[in-house]
Amino acid sequence: MSLPLGQPTRREFIGQVTAAALAARATQTAPAGEPALPKPGIEMTIIDFERTLARMRFRLYHYPPTDILDKGFRPIGGSLADFCVVHHEGRDHFFYIERRLQEGTPFFPGHEIYFGHASTPDLFTWEVHDPVMLIRPGTWEEGHVWAPFIITEGREHLMVYTGLNRHLSQDLGIASSTDLFEWKRWESNPISPCRDAAWAAWWTDDIASCRDPHLVRHDGRVWMVYTANTREGAACLALTSTTDYRQWTDHGPILVGNPTGYEPRLWGGHLQGSLESANLSYRNGRWVLIVNSSIRDKGRGGWIVQSDRIDRFRFDQLQPFWEGAGCVEVVRDRGDKSLLAGLAGGYLKFGVVDWSKPIPSARFVASREELTEWQAS
Repeated sequence: MSLPLGQPTRREFIGQVTAAALAARATQTAPAGEPALPKPGIEMTIIDFERTLARMRFRLYHYPPTDILDKGFRPIGGSLADFCVVHHEGRDHFFYIERRLQEGTPFFPGHEIYFGHASTPDLFTWEVHDPVMLIRPGTWEEGHVWAPFIITEGREHLMVYTGLNRHLSQDLGIASSTDLFEWKRWESNPISPCRDAAWAAWWTDDIASCRDPHLVRHDGRVWMVYTANTREGAACLALTSTTDYRQWTDHGPILVGNPTGYEPRLWGGHLQGSLESANLSYRNGRWVLIVNSSIRDKGRGGWIVQSDRIDRFRFDQLQPFWEGAGCVEVVRDRGDKSLLAGLAGGYLKFGVVDWSKPIPSARFVASREELTEWQAS
């Protein structure tokens, strides 16, 4: 919908309101054109009370107090699940599943129905923006949206994400943006990489895994790893590739878990589960795959495995990667080292890794000085 000449967009309007509210708070005066608010107490009316409280809460939501080295970042009123990061115009932008109170599952209706969006210019100071990508009733993504990943092509950012229908069948779609605030879904959605794949256990009328995309460029193609299940009943990570984001070539499973031994628990804490939240990269002549999983007799957490091939990784070679954190994303690289972001107890925290080690492992950033060194130049 086009706007009349001179009328601000929704984002511009919110920015103007935010600036006015912050200026008013700083000077103890009302925004331009409004009368000064009485001091709280006997003189304050319900109108002034509501207006003042709304401004206070608006500021708290958009500028949450954050100790990134202690607990980490989370939005007011929620916590984080799978997320991605992209650098744009001097800020690191994070898009994430915003999770409400989790009691056993994120599948409950009304949960995880949009992506949260926050950014930081310096890794310490955080601003929370309006949510994006709300679910669309009556479509393949009417139940939930999960696990965004962003890859940049020129001036355009492409978000590949998971959508769930009312039966909890999962599929993948793409949306585009030039500013990271306004997103347009592709009419060609969904991608459906598991459809007609002989190896895949996937259908649209019941719960079926096809989620958590992660993309990497290599040899003129874009490769996408994602969570799926095999027809034999094993959790797996599968691979597909493209040159135009419209035609995809299936490469089948690249990491396959156990075919049996799964035991559902209503309140979570499964002894064995999906292979999910994957991160694939090519470093020092070898492919590096990081994955989250609960593995019977090994434990729960983030795991790393390496290979000389992009399409084959051995499940029995998984090694612990980052104690206390999962859902790993790379914020930026410097030589053989990377600044990482990961989830710890619903908060986002930063870590570092040296990929030159024979079996790389990550740790949390230890000090403000260490994190400052990773600020974007």
